[in-house]
Amino acid sequence: MKQLNRRSLLSATAAAGLGLAVPGLAMAQDRSMANARMTVGFPPGDMADGLARLISENIRGKYADTVLVDNKPGAAARMAITSFVKYKNDGTDVLFTPGAMVVLFPHVFEKLAYEPLKELVPVTRIVTSAFALAVGPAVPPEVKTLDQYLAWTRKDPKNAVYATSGAGTGIHLTADYLFKLANTPMSMAPYRGASPAANDLIAGQVPAQMASIPSIIEFARAGKARFIAVSSEARMKEFPDVPTFKELGYPQLVTDDFFGFFLPAGASPAAIASLNRSVLNAMKDEKVVSQLERMGLIINPTPTPAAFSAFIDQEYRKWGMIAKQVNFNPLA
Repeated sequence: MKQLNRRSLLSATAAAGLGLAVPGLAMAQDRSMANARMTVGFPPGDMADGLARLISENIRGKYADTVLVDNKPGAAARMAITSFVKYKNDGTDVLFTPGAMVVLFPHVFEKLAYEPLKELVPVTRIVTSAFALAVGPAVPPEVKTLDQYLAWTRKDPKNAVYATSGAGTGIHLTADYLFKLANTPMSMAPYRGASPAANDLIAGQVPAQMASIPSIIEFARAGKARFIAVSSEARMKEFPDVPTFKELGYPQLVTDDFFGFFLPAGASPAAIASLNRSVLNAMKDEKVVSQLERMGLIINPTPTPAAFSAFIDQEYRKWGMIAKQVNFNPLA
């Protein structure tokens, strides 16, 4: 599909990211606005909703006196973002979203009703969510390593099936890329979400699942699922014996999703700096940190809007490359 052109980093974002003096910034540092609305493209109870509420409680009274989480589920958050880019850009409207809607969707959908690299101002990333190749009781216990798992799938076509939470996700593309690099044909079983896929995994209905670590971590803790490898840059502290794809010879598979805050295009330097500062302060709160770590998320906030913008550009290019490598056919 046609690649989006990246608008030059907004001067407001650059000024806030570099710490330059801008009109009104001192006022924004000393006083919060009255009300703010935080748009989340997922329903109550979803992980994105839970993270949004965790941070919104912490920045209430700092960024704004009240921070209302506004759930707008539908079309994997595309409906929410389509509406959000038309909202006021005075800082009263904030978007909290997984990164796939910004850096991946332009490569996997034929058309989007919004242009993420033009119509959204990056403020800060808070966490990343790596992926794991997990196996359940249908895989023999002696199959412990990635090489052993791949060899096991080649022995019988019925073994060469893995579950995902749906086509066109970062999870799906990571799995497809792995099996292409490993020259191991596999069939994907797409589910309507990670939970039903995980339920079939632990019931032995499907041998393996590629999933976000938070969506399956409790099954791994309980010993109902086993992680074969993870897509993070480094091994996870909680699972030090589980290798990364990178160290197993697949350096291309350092992939994940991220969660971050955005403002509409044209937002002022003061609003960008105020939201960035409020969220970064929230990420220092021990209660926030402990909850995020418990979920299996990697806490790595970007220090400035400029750093977040650079990260988004990098991720956009990376997912475009992966989509091409696996010959992904864009979704309508």
